[in-house]
Amino acid sequence: MNSSDFWYAVGGFFTETFKILPILGDSVNWTFIVFITVALTVWMFMQAKYNSVEMKESGKLK
Repeated sequence: MNSSDFWYAVGGFFTETFKILPILGDSVNWTFIVFITVALTVWMFMQAKYNSVEMKESGKLK
């Protein structure tokens, strides 16, 4: 098996798995949107907390 066979197999795998997306409909898109929004919100709150701690300790941000 050479590298071309490997990459064609990977491509074939993804092509076959993407065939399920029309069956699932728009719910996949909404799932990704909600997940990314929640992750971004959590990340921003954590970053604000870290910035607050850094400002209290050293008086400046790095």
